[in-house]
Amino acid sequence: MAKMTFDAFRDELFAQAKAKGFADYELYYSAGNSFSVRVFKGEIAEYKNATSEGAGFRGTFGGKMGYAYTENLDSDIIPALLANAADNATIIEEEEIEKLYPGDDKYPKTNSYNSALNTVGTAQKIEWVLEMEKYAQGLDPRVTVVDYCTLITGETAISMANSYGLNLSQKGNIAMAYMIARVEENGIMKSGMEWWSGRDFADFDYKALAEKAVKTALSNLGAGSIPSGQYPVLFEREAARDLFETFAQIFVAEKAQKGFSLLSKSKVGEVIAAPHVTLRDDGVTDLSLGSFSFDAEGVAAQNKAIIENGVLKTLLYNTKSAAKDGVKSTGNASKAGFGGAVSTGTTNFYLVPGEKSYDEMIARIEKGVIIADLAGLHAGTNVISGDFSISADGYFVENGKITKPVEQITVAGNFYDFLKNIETVGADLRFRSMGAGGIGMPSILVNGLSIAGL
Repeated sequence: MAKMTFDAFRDELFAQAKAKGFADYELYYSAGNSFSVRVFKGEIAEYKNATSEGAGFRGTFGGKMGYAYTENLDSDIIPALLANAADNATIIEEEEIEKLYPGDDKYPKTNSYNSALNTVGTAQKIEWVLEMEKYAQGLDPRVTVVDYCTLITGETAISMANSYGLNLSQKGNIAMAYMIARVEENGIMKSGMEWWSGRDFADFDYKALAEKAVKTALSNLGAGSIPSGQYPVLFEREAARDLFETFAQIFVAEKAQKGFSLLSKSKVGEVIAAPHVTLRDDGVTDLSLGSFSFDAEGVAAQNKAIIENGVLKTLLYNTKSAAKDGVKSTGNASKAGFGGAVSTGTTNFYLVPGEKSYDEMIARIEKGVIIADLAGLHAGTNVISGDFSISADGYFVENGKITKPVEQITVAGNFYDFLKNIETVGADLRFRSMGAGGIGMPSILVNGLSIAGL
């Protein structure tokens, strides 16, 4: 049988679901294509051009929610799809009842798709990556090799509908390029990484990307350790983003409800961070390339402060966790693909930037450490307690100036204390987005973290 359109498959699926005895039902469909090319030493090392498509069904059967999914929009698969969902519903043991969402009156508009991105052909993309590698290698004689010199483009379309009349769709596209430059001096090798993402290749400057990667790598030459002690620590925005990404789940209500976070609904209104700290999760924002007008349950995207001026304002909810706490969903339902179950995640998650530049923040440090890179985040963090002890690289600062690169150190502390000890939030906010959502952080200066070195 020929492949069916989403609308035709939905109509037939819903008719059969009703006949089978499902009380309500939903179809979540996603389709996408992705392209990537990686070069190494002037040759194509990896080339991918892939498409994906599939649909997830969930519906209430016997008072419980059942899930099933398919990669084929074919009417012949519908009976088996419904049978699987019905069978799955019978083994659900959770007391909380998962419900479908009827929809909202209004949904925010997003600027998530640029058709011009698709006008750039494969040959041009490959040429850019080859030129980026060549340019990086010619910037300094100490550049030995360029790794992971890659360009990626991707496009995704999401549609969802349910028996309550919900009918939503959105598509988005994005491009990303990145590279790691490796340099060597006196037998010591160091590396530097840089990336770009956007929705318009007119903004893509491969020379600037290469220059930043090489500059970072060269700045790490001559690195050594430093004496252990308590220092003011400036987290560069990349390192700050990695740390916040690791601990983002402490703000998720379902984690708190299960005891996997020290936060809870009862702590809303309490001071949990420094007074100049505002942490937001905005479903739609021009700051990020990952805006989406609805979440994985069809709840309209919402913009909200998680922390505002140091005060906890809300946790992040899907409809199920919201019902348990007697509140409304914050539009944070998520799915790991069309076949995944509904959970909760961040959308565009970011710390509102301050007014100080990166250089101004360094100038305020009499004797301290800049953290540029964190390694082993998941092994070195306890998300429940908030404790962390993470290997790091960066720079040593004396009298407001960087004096030397630093390696083989460990930064340790507690994330809940970290929030309260943030002295300055920088102005250099940068988002990393790839698909729906993203995480953006500026540089952050924190007082009194433990550094283990010599």
